[in-house]
Amino acid sequence: MEITALETVQFESESDLTTTERDIDLTILRVHTDASVVGLGETFPQAEMEAGAIHGPIADQVLGRDPRDIEAIRDDLQTYFNYYGHAGAESRAMSALDIALWDIKGKAAGEPIYQLLGGKSRTEIPAYNTCYDQEFDFCEEPVALAESLLEQGITSMKIWPFDEFATETRGQRITAEQLEAGVAPIQQIRDAVGNKMDIAIELHGLWALTPGKRIVDAVSQYNPVWVEDVVRKGNFEAYERLAASTDCSLCISERLIGRYEFEQALQTNAVDIVMPDLCWTGGISEGRAIAAMAETHHLPIAPHNSGGPVLHAANAHLSATVPNLYVMETIRDRYDGWHQNLVTETMPVRKGSLAIPDRPGLGTKLDSSLLNHPETTVRRTSA
Repeated sequence: MEITALETVQFESESDLTTTERDIDLTILRVHTDASVVGLGETFPQAEMEAGAIHGPIADQVLGRDPRDIEAIRDDLQTYFNYYGHAGAESRAMSALDIALWDIKGKAAGEPIYQLLGGKSRTEIPAYNTCYDQEFDFCEEPVALAESLLEQGITSMKIWPFDEFATETRGQRITAEQLEAGVAPIQQIRDAVGNKMDIAIELHGLWALTPGKRIVDAVSQYNPVWVEDVVRKGNFEAYERLAASTDCSLCISERLIGRYEFEQALQTNAVDIVMPDLCWTGGISEGRAIAAMAETHHLPIAPHNSGGPVLHAANAHLSATVPNLYVMETIRDRYDGWHQNLVTETMPVRKGSLAIPDRPGLGTKLDSSLLNHPETTVRRTSA
């Protein structure tokens, strides 16, 4: 079997196909083979940059190769790109390719991807909801949002009520009044539903260490399931200092690229929950390696999942197989919303969990009508 073409599908910025709370500039990758098996990948959020890497250096390196040689292709591309930096658009493009190659391998074998990764470790996948919600604003209607999730059997949610304050001072300072406003939706949820709802707090790496400590201290009384990405990545010593100042669990980080950056983070002893993003960090192959490294530190993973339907499916397969899964991120406005415009199977959360996928490969396919849709741009590079 040989790779014969790489094909990207991109979407107009105002397209209703990917209607969401923000423009994620999604790129879908289709890897074609001479056996008529097509693999599906995905990345975001800079479509032109990632497509440039796919149709340029990646196509040069992989066209004509056997798509089932995933490890060799991964290592060769990482060696090639490491010459001038290992992260950025190249890493995101490699991530899409890796996911597509696993999809091909699963389809060729007639097995779901998780079976090729060692089989399933659970009968269903626990999920939480990241609250990009177009019906409820978590700052204005936190209780209604929490109650609506509980009605669907979802007992864990993530919100980011401090982000608006970071822009005022570039994350260098936060006032007592702002702290009070930030914790208000958390307190309202706790007062209304008690501990029925786990709450994770996302800070998006927007804060310097000093105000970050104040925020973590302020939310600690509400027993958050974790506090995520308090400071910008790059200085792991800062996270050590943060960890020493709190008993809150710290979650790090979709912004880390590849097993080597995650290993550096794990060596600090400042990480409680490990969060790789398969569309950024290197695909399923890197995600599996990172999960194994986390397991040696007796730490769980919670895969980041804030993209499109292919990332969602890839995360489901990784989450099905790794023994050290904490929970999988999901967004109900997407799997019950615009994901349905793009793929045949969206793998929704029902009663707080995802079913284990049972179809070959990823278990979902691109809606073929998108290849000739007026709001998509299709580009193909062939051998």
